[in-house]
Amino acid sequence: MAGEYMQSIKVTLILCSCFFAYGTYWADWAFDYFLLWANPAEHPNAVSRATLYYATQSEAPNILKYIPFANLMIAAVGFSAGLAHMSDANILFDGASLVLMLFGLSTHTTSVRPGLEVITTSDNEEDITASLKNIAAAHFMIVLAITGIIGLQIAHYFVMKKTAKAGRNSSSNNNINSNSNNAATGTTTAAISSSKKNK
Repeated sequence: MAGEYMQSIKVTLILCSCFFAYGTYWADWAFDYFLLWANPAEHPNAVSRATLYYATQSEAPNILKYIPFANLMIAAVGFSAGLAHMSDANILFDGASLVLMLFGLSTHTTSVRPGLEVITTSDNEEDITASLKNIAAAHFMIVLAITGIIGLQIAHYFVMKKTAKAGRNSSSNNNINSNSNNAATGTTTAAISSSKKNK
């Protein structure tokens, strides 16, 4: 029961972290969409708007830049709670989720951060446009990784619930069988005693 409760806490923390990240990238999507999926001729101001947005984001106060680390800590606590209960399901679902999280972090480090530096330091419009598209593509890949983590954790939750229910049913059946055996033994003993008295 304690293990099941810990797993529920783990899933809750990881999902909270994922949906917080969803909110962050949803704000970026308002600018990324026009760089990846829209016709540039129909939206000539898409690059300038995205440049202003990401340049402003880069100049945000440092305390705001540390907020994503708090979100990562929430996810880390969730994964720690799950890995503390080392089972085959944890290794499968949480291991795959960790791989996706590391993929998202590496994508942010190798694509988003360098792109932001180019936007804030370069005057070359082609370099800035290429960096904006790289950032938009990286955000899309990160969102796919987050979606994969959510899917894995929800699947783990239902597998865990099904396994726990099966365990409880098995325990209940064992108790019923044990009680039936005890009752049968008691009846047999009573019959033997009664037979001896009659003799």
